[in-house]
Amino acid sequence: MATAMGSGLETWYWHGIHASPYLGVSWRWFKFLGQGLFGPVIRYAVSTLSCFNHRVHLIEANVKFRRPEGFSVTNDALNDDRELVGSRGKRGGGSTPTQNAGGKKPRTDADGFKDVIGRIKGLGVSHVYCWHAFFGYWGGLHPDSSEMRQKFSQITIVAPEHTPGLLAVEPSQAWDPITVGGVGVVANTDDYSKFFDELHMYLAASGVDGVKVDGQAVVGGLGRGRGGGPAMAKNMHLSLERSVKKHFPTNGLINCMCHSSENILNFKDSALARVSDDFYPTNKASHTVHVANVAYNSIFMGEIVVPDWDMFQSHCGQAGALHAAARAVGGCPVYVSDAPGQHDFALLRKLVFPSGKVLRARLPGRPTRDCVFTDPCTDGSTALKIWNKNHVHDSGVVGCFNVQGASWSRKKGIFVEEKNCEFVIASVAPKDVETLRRNSDFAKKFVTMAHRSGEVRVLSMDDHWRIKLPSKQWEIFTIAAKRGVSGAGFEGGKPCFKPEWAFVGLTGMLNGGGAVLADTFTENEETYAQTVTATAEVYGCGSLSAWAKTQPLSVAVNGEKVTYAWTPLANENGGGAVVTIPLGVREGTHAVDLLFVRN
Repeated sequence: MATAMGSGLETWYWHGIHASPYLGVSWRWFKFLGQGLFGPVIRYAVSTLSCFNHRVHLIEANVKFRRPEGFSVTNDALNDDRELVGSRGKRGGGSTPTQNAGGKKPRTDADGFKDVIGRIKGLGVSHVYCWHAFFGYWGGLHPDSSEMRQKFSQITIVAPEHTPGLLAVEPSQAWDPITVGGVGVVANTDDYSKFFDELHMYLAASGVDGVKVDGQAVVGGLGRGRGGGPAMAKNMHLSLERSVKKHFPTNGLINCMCHSSENILNFKDSALARVSDDFYPTNKASHTVHVANVAYNSIFMGEIVVPDWDMFQSHCGQAGALHAAARAVGGCPVYVSDAPGQHDFALLRKLVFPSGKVLRARLPGRPTRDCVFTDPCTDGSTALKIWNKNHVHDSGVVGCFNVQGASWSRKKGIFVEEKNCEFVIASVAPKDVETLRRNSDFAKKFVTMAHRSGEVRVLSMDDHWRIKLPSKQWEIFTIAAKRGVSGAGFEGGKPCFKPEWAFVGLTGMLNGGGAVLADTFTENEETYAQTVTATAEVYGCGSLSAWAKTQPLSVAVNGEKVTYAWTPLANENGGGAVVTIPLGVREGTHAVDLLFVRN
């Protein structure tokens, strides 16, 4: 009964109150109630049921990390701790402990936070990042905290004043918990330099390697009396990046909720930022929209930062595979929020090697040019195609996705589902990869492999490969330029020797082409038989898929001959054959040789 009532109230809020149009009568009424009459009730409810108006009152970790009474640290534990926070490279962990401006080392022995980081790294995790908000926490700094009052001259609770443009897009910000509860802001923005420095010093000394800094967009509404939002953001980002550079020297910073111009245009050293809305695991309508939004946002954001596609959960059925495939072509970091014991390892092994490394494409994943001015979420016919390039200059990857059937409703302010088609037709060509279109001869041929079906075709730049994609389905096409030698006539009128080949990619990885790091070939005409050796540098493990016009005499991996599979292609698919080469179970860099000999 209680669950049903709660669900009903939630539905009433999202479809009633939350959907009130900006400047409408209902919006003005709810704004009055939220910020005035019911403000104390909302603040109390939010502080009790969530953390969205909690504030920072202490730099060190809170009571959850306190050591039990009577706990003693052994010499071995102390040695482990020293190793964890020593120079990088020992157990993969922790920044070197630093000192603040006063020359004091951070206090880490008063709580068990450092122990937690050490235990995590003891399980084989090489790097640990921590989350904090731009203003410390969602509610900022606590004005009544004795430690905060000692460190900063004045802290006041400031209610964000949102711009009309923001409220037009998201009217409910007028009674959002942060708006109603306010944010604890220091009077002198320069004090944030001290705050970031002390917070990051403590984290680094505890073995933390970087931070994800969330909630940046609110800065625009807090700048009144402090030079304005853009000036405040500029000062805070300068302080943030300076602190990160000092305490996390590998530039361990992920920016988040930062799409407003006063944030992104003040990134100087920042390399990584989330370019999506949150990942909502239980909101079925959000998954396809998430993939589309990141692809289109990356057109702009990809010129400023490496786009972060946010976390996902591998066990979400169709949605889990859809997210994994999108990240494989996104040129982004990969991380999941699966609960322990709920990982889909069969899927994750196609995305991540045993070492934790991924085959990251070289650019931000962006829509192909025929998708740029279409709406693949609602028009009922368009497949979203995302292109990227890999290490070899004339190689690439295209991901095709059916993301029809859901969208963000500006009117309701929520994700909505609308079944508008059973399937879409995706049409893929090598020219979809912009770097191939710009840098390759249109007469060149490309060996193209579909990941899910395993089918291989030889295509020209303009040839199209069409596939049918049901709802939330996808396919990834790995594209590699065909190689060959010109050849020359021999005595006796024998025909020219012109072997052709291509190293395509690992068959078991979503972006298998990212495993091919380089390729070349050598010719030898001094022996009795003319030979050509095609060589590739390949990273990973499992099986490598290659293509050859004629069968090689032998295939070698790291100088040792291996038994390979030779699977001829039909003439309509370009002829030749697929060469499947076992690399073995050892993850690493392998030298692969195809030896062709003139008959």
